Amino acid sequence: MITLGAVSYLNSQPLLRGISCELIKTTPSKLISIFESGKVDAALLSLYDILQRPSLEVVDNIAIGCRGPVYSVFLAYEGPLEKIKKVHLDPASHTSNQLIKVILKKFYQLDPEFVAISNSDDISLPRVFIGDPAISFRQYATCSILDLGEAWYRFTGLPFVFARWCLKKNHSHQEEIITLLHAAKEQGLREREEIAASHPNPEFAFRYFTEYIHYDCGAEEEKGIKLFQELLQS
Repeated sequence: MITLGAVSYLNSQPLLRGISCELIKTTPSKLISIFESGKVDAALLSLYDILQRPSLEVVDNIAIGCRGPVYSVFLAYEGPLEKIKKVHLDPASHTSNQLIKVILKKFYQLDPEFVAISNSDDISLPRVFIGDPAISFRQYATCSILDLGEAWYRFTGLPFVFARWCLKKNHSHQEEIITLLHAAKEQGLREREEIAASHPNPEFAFRYFTEYIHYDCGAEEEKGIKLFQELLQS
C-alpha cells in the first residue's frame, strides 16, 4: 500500500485529485521529518529541504510554484520596508523563510534580524505568512504586503518553485508512484473549477488555481531553482 505525504493547504489540491491511496497531510516544515522517518513513500517536499538533499529522486514536471504574484506567500509589515529591523518567520515554512532572506538581503540590500516563532497564531509584524493562513490574513489585512512570488519575479524574471514531489532513489514502486502523481496532476488541472466549487469562496479558489499557482516545472522553473540555490550559497 502506497502512502503519500502532502501539504495540507489549498494550493496542493489539484495535485491530489483522484488519489485513493493513504495521504498524510501536514505543513511544509513537518513533511521532511515524516518523509525521512519512512512513514510515506513520496512527499510533496519544500524546495529548500530538497536542495539540502541531492540524493532524492524528484518527480519531473510537477511543482507548486508561481510566475509572478503567488498571493499566499508574503511578508506583512507596517511602515517603510527599508525601516524593518526584525522579521518573524512562519513556523510552517522552510522555503519561504529562506526566500524572504534572499529577497531582503540580495534584492533590497536590507539586513534585518530574522526571528523564529513557535506559535502559528503569533501575528507579530513584520511576519512571513504562507498557505491557507496567509490567504485568510491577506483578505482582511490593512498592513503592507510584500508578495514574495511577485518580488522574486520582478528582480529575476524567473518563476519560483516552492515544493516538488520526491521519493527515495531506487524505490521499489518508483514507476507506479510517478505514474500515479502525473495522472493526479493531469486530472486536477482539468478539474480545477470543480475543486474550487467546494471552497467557501469558489471564485477566489479558481482564480488562485489558475492565476497564482502554477503546477508545471519546466526549463524556466529549473533556472529559477538553480538561481535560488546559488543565492542561498552566496
